[in-house]
Amino acid sequence: MKYFETKHEINSAKITTLIVVIIVLLCFVVGQNYQDPPEEYGVAINFGSSSVVDENVNPNPPEKLQESEPEPEETTPEDIVEEETIEEEIEEEEVEEETIEEIEKALEEAKAEEAAKAEAEAAEKAAEAEKLLQQEREEALRIKKEKEAQEAKEAKEKLEKEQKEAAAKAKKEAQEKAEAKRKAQKLAAEKKARALEAKKKAEKAASDARKAEAARIAKAKAQAAAKKAAADAAAAAAAKEKGSGNQTVSFALIENVPVYPGCEGGNNAAKKKCMNDKIKQFLGQNFNKSLASNLDLQGIQKVNIFFKIDKTGRVVGIRAKAPHPKLEDEAKRVTKLLPKMKPGMQQGKPTTVSFYLPLNVKAN
Repeated sequence: MKYFETKHEINSAKITTLIVVIIVLLCFVVGQNYQDPPEEYGVAINFGSSSVVDENVNPNPPEKLQESEPEPEETTPEDIVEEETIEEEIEEEEVEEETIEEIEKALEEAKAEEAAKAEAEAAEKAAEAEKLLQQEREEALRIKKEKEAQEAKEAKEKLEKEQKEAAAKAKKEAQEKAEAKRKAQKLAAEKKARALEAKKKAEKAASDARKAEAARIAKAKAQAAAKKAAADAAAAAAAKEKGSGNQTVSFALIENVPVYPGCEGGNNAAKKKCMNDKIKQFLGQNFNKSLASNLDLQGIQKVNIFFKIDKTGRVVGIRAKAPHPKLEDEAKRVTKLLPKMKPGMQQGKPTTVSFYLPLNVKAN
């Protein structure tokens, strides 16, 4: 068993010890005078009862000896001893009273000290309790902060983990998309290359076919031109033999073609080409281009124009053939605006020359 574990127990033990010491001192100081009543010269002095010591009870006053009236007798030695004994008794009573006062004072001081110690102990206990409570609050606050910090740390780690996972997922998806895009581009490029190769082959085949067709057409045209030239030559020879002055010669067969203003230079073939281009340009610039749209026509409308250049170089005998009569009238109108030309020559004489021109009119 352990003793004096707390400060209160230690203080209680101290106070108990002090009280015991005070009681022992009281017994020693007060009881010493009552143990052996002195006898001096056969006279007994009664100092009262010493059985009870109470701080609230005043000691019994010593019984005073009845003083006899002084007798005019002679003083004996016994009388002197008795007077001295009374004086000593009075002195002892005074000492006893002082001792009792000191004891009472000591007891009061002990009580005050005990009360002060109890109060101090209570204050100390309250301070310790407050300190303990403060420590508990601080500990609870520390635990709470640690818990919050741990939760914040875990939340942060969780967020970082989620962000890393999301970033990794996004990166993976981006890589997959990029890979899919690369594959798609590769397939598209291969498909495009195959299509381009097929297109080149088709174009080459079409070009070869067009070339073959063009060669065939050119050959046929050359043959037809040769036949026509032979026929025209025969017809020209026949006309020459007739010597008719009203002869009209085709623009393709005339010996010297009419000369359009600005086409004076070059040989006969160059003059033909220049005249054909100039007339087509003139008619195209002066033709009413909105007429076909106003007539609710769509696409390209072909207008064939026929006229003659007489011996004086004027344009006569104008005819036109078109999808709509108003287009024919417009073709005649602009053809009349052609300038005067130098007439064609056949066998050195001015000759009327027939001219044909196809004109394409596009509806706006």
